[in-house]
Amino acid sequence: MTQQQYTTARERRGPFDELQRLFQALDDGDLVAALQATRWTGRPGYPIRVMWRTLVASFYLGIIHDTDLVRALRSNPLMASACGIQRPKDVPSKFAYCRFRKKLITFNDLVAKILSQCVETLKDALPDFGATVAVDATDVRAWANGLHQETDPDAGTGAKHKSSRRFYWYAYKVHLAADAISELPISFTVTRANVYDGKHLAPVLKEAQRQYDWFQPAHVLADKGYDAKACFQFVGEDMQAIPVIDVQKTRAKKARDARPCEAMPVITPTGTHYRCERLPYDPLCTRFGKCPLLPMFVDSPLNQATAAPYFEQYSPFPYGSKEWKTLYNKRVSVERVFGRLKGYRKLNAIRTRGMAKVWLHVALSVLTMNAAAVVNAASGNVRKCVA
Repeated sequence: MTQQQYTTARERRGPFDELQRLFQALDDGDLVAALQATRWTGRPGYPIRVMWRTLVASFYLGIIHDTDLVRALRSNPLMASACGIQRPKDVPSKFAYCRFRKKLITFNDLVAKILSQCVETLKDALPDFGATVAVDATDVRAWANGLHQETDPDAGTGAKHKSSRRFYWYAYKVHLAADAISELPISFTVTRANVYDGKHLAPVLKEAQRQYDWFQPAHVLADKGYDAKACFQFVGEDMQAIPVIDVQKTRAKKARDARPCEAMPVITPTGTHYRCERLPYDPLCTRFGKCPLLPMFVDSPLNQATAAPYFEQYSPFPYGSKEWKTLYNKRVSVERVFGRLKGYRKLNAIRTRGMAKVWLHVALSVLTMNAAAVVNAASGNVRKCVA
C-alpha cells in the first residue's frame, strides 16, 4: 500500500469530527424546541435535530442539492452519525427538506439569534473584532428565469456595464458588513438585485448596532458604489466613525483642480516660518497631503473661507493619501468573504424562491462560516478563524 492510499480511521473521520464540534458550537436549543413544539399532533416524522443538523451540514460541506445530501447521508455512515442518524432508513427524504424549510422560515428570528451568538463569541475571542468594517454587496442568482419573473416575484433584474456592454441577470443582492481584519461577517441584509448599494449602507450598519452593543467601528470601508454624501454623513455623524469610501474620478479631479502653492516665508524672532492664505489641510490645495510645511502654517483670516468637499469632511487624512490608501486596501477583505461564501458555503447556489427562504439560505451560509471560526477559536487556532 502506497503512502497516498494509506489513511487512518482518525484521518477519515477528520471532517466529520469538525462537523460535530460545529454542532456543539451552535446554541440552537431554542430553535429546536420551537420547531418541536409545532409537532403537537400527527405523525412524528423525522427528528427535528436531525433535520436541522443535516441542513447545516449541507452548507458546511457545500452540498448543493437535497438529492445529493440524501445520497451523501446514505453512502457515508460517518457523516450520518455526526448528524445523529444511526441507520440508513432514518435518512430524511428530499421532500422532507422542502417541508422543513417551509417550517423553518417562520423561525428566522431564532436563526438570526444563533448567528448573533456566534458573532458575540468571535468578539470575545478576537478583541479587535469589528474595529475596522468593510461593507459591500454581491448578487446571488435567483432560482427563476428572468423571462418568467412570476416564478419568483421577490427577486429583481440587476445590470452592470462592462467593456461597452451591458449585462443583466435576475437575482437577489446581499449587503454585508465584515470585519476587515479577521475577514468574517458581522451582519447582512437581503434585497432585490435592482437596488442601489448606497441606500443600504446605513441599514446594514444599523442592523449590526441593533444586535451588538459593542459595535462601534473606527473605520468604515466601501468602494465607489457607496459614493454619496448621505453615506459619508451617516458614517461620520451617526456612527462617529471615519468613512474610507472611494469616490468617482470626476469628483476627485474636480476637487484637485486648484491654483498652485502660495506659501510665503515669514521671518520672525524665533526663525523663518511660512504663511499660507489657505486653510491648513485644505483639500483644494494641489499639494494637499504632501506639503512638508503643514505644521508651520501661520494662522490666516482666510482660513475659514474654503470648505472641504463632502468626502473629506469627516476624515482626519486626505483622500488618496498614504493613510487613506493603507486603510482602503483592507476593503478587499469583504470580497474574500463573498468568495469563500460562494465557493465553499454555497451562497450562490440558491434552490428556493421567495425573500424569506432566500434570507434563510444566506443566513445558513454565513452561520456555517462563523461557526467554523468559533470552533477554530475554541481550539486555540485564532489565526485560522478565517473560515
